Amino acid sequence: MHIGTGMTRSIMCRFLLIKSKKEIAPQELLNKFADMAKNSRAPDGDRQGDGWGVAYKNPKSQIPNPKKYEWNVYKSLKPVWEDREAFHKIPAGSLFAVHARSASFPNQKGNIEYNQPYISNGQCFVFNGVLQGVKLTTPLAGEIGAQKIFSLFKLQLKTKKAHQALQTVDETLQKNTRRINGLNVGFLQDEALYVLCDYFVNADYFGVRYSETDDLTLVCSEPLAGFEWQQMKKGEVKVF
Repeated sequence: MHIGTGMTRSIMCRFLLIKSKKEIAPQELLNKFADMAKNSRAPDGDRQGDGWGVAYKNPKSQIPNPKKYEWNVYKSLKPVWEDREAFHKIPAGSLFAVHARSASFPNQKGNIEYNQPYISNGQCFVFNGVLQGVKLTTPLAGEIGAQKIFSLFKLQLKTKKAHQALQTVDETLQKNTRRINGLNVGFLQDEALYVLCDYFVNADYFGVRYSETDDLTLVCSEPLAGFEWQQMKKGEVKVF
């Protein structure tokens, strides 16, 4: 099975995960993310302008049984920094996943179904990476690389806990890929964030960092202004 993710250019999408102990309005963080995505540049000068998406859950106060409340997703083909008028549509909450896309191939642009986050069985998934020459023997559902990696992860989840499944995905792709620049996954389940960070060049661009306070945890592809950040280690899986 061939997975094409970033086959022609060393570009990567950007993502942001937000976990708050209390419900917060996300607009300030969405604007900071939009500013980052607008100013971010890949080594070849490209940026993340092929649409974006945000996954969120309705405020718990509106749901009779908070454990069963479902993800909502807003997606757009506009660059995130050109779609700020949509930010007001996103309600306050305690868990968000945001993703700005940079398509690997011209023929993969303009299809909103390719935009992340991806949702399945109450779980939320985001990915960014540059992988070249991926060959797996297991058939995987999906039309593009990100969808196939999500399928690979869900396959591992059938027999493993989330953090173990992320480690197995990393190991499997390393063994079956000609070249990897970056391989990062964010997974949100219940009230937990699971994050895989792996990179082989340029940690500043291809890595992931996080910011933690008593009330707020952020995980992001690049630092957002106004927070103190720590770099995740190569090959690390963290649970927040």
